[in-house]
Amino acid sequence: MNLAHALLGLFGAFAMAACAPIDASAPSGGDPLTITLTRTVCFGFCPAYTVSITGDGQVTYVGRSFVNVTGEQRATVSPAAVQELVRRFDAAHFGSLRDQYRANVSDLPTYTLVLERNGVSKTVVDYGGLSAGMPQAVRDLQNEID
Repeated sequence: MNLAHALLGLFGAFAMAACAPIDASAPSGGDPLTITLTRTVCFGFCPAYTVSITGDGQVTYVGRSFVNVTGEQRATVSPAAVQELVRRFDAAHFGSLRDQYRANVSDLPTYTLVLERNGVSKTVVDYGGLSAGMPQAVRDLQNEID
């Protein structure tokens, strides 16, 4: 009977440990920051590709058409460079921008810029956006990512 009580107590201790709260300051294992720029084709020869940058500096490029390099390529940049880019997003008040800036013309490329940070995602679509009221700072961010 003592062995049964000991095993039951041990099982109970394991069950209680499994229900213990998780430390919120512990790393989650996922990267809470991703910046993505996607450029699409136009009627002519506009390059189509996607560039994604994570908070730790991992860069993924996927070239699709009208680019010098097609397919997936990987590189790294310094986390400090990523943080500087994030500061530029903040200075542009990216989170409070409209979701889309679309000009009333056809056959332009579309540029989609996404900032995912701490579980919150903000997307700004640029289709001739400067002529539709988009701030120059958004175009500057796109060019910096390139």
